[in-house]
Amino acid sequence: MLQHVVAITWNDQVPPNYAETVSTVLNEMVSQISSVREYNCGPDLGISTAVNADYLIVATFDDVDGWRQYDEDVSHNEIRAKYFKPYIASRTSAQITL
Repeated sequence: MLQHVVAITWNDQVPPNYAETVSTVLNEMVSQISSVREYNCGPDLGISTAVNADYLIVATFDDVDGWRQYDEDVSHNEIRAKYFKPYIASRTSAQITL
């Protein structure tokens, strides 16, 4: 099993309540990608005193090939360009084995 984690910090141009919009779009997208085993996304809860990212995506796959299918999916790349690129101040990601 492989887990992919993405942490995003929005820029100053992000619309209010944008997390709701992207969560809806992402959840619709992953329902169409068969390699995704589990998917969670959403805004930071704001409960930590540390400075956190604004939005987190956690996806689980059977293997690297499953993650590549997701990563290279046409709709995924369209969503990245339309919904994320204009509003990202910083983005980090990592993959781990489970």
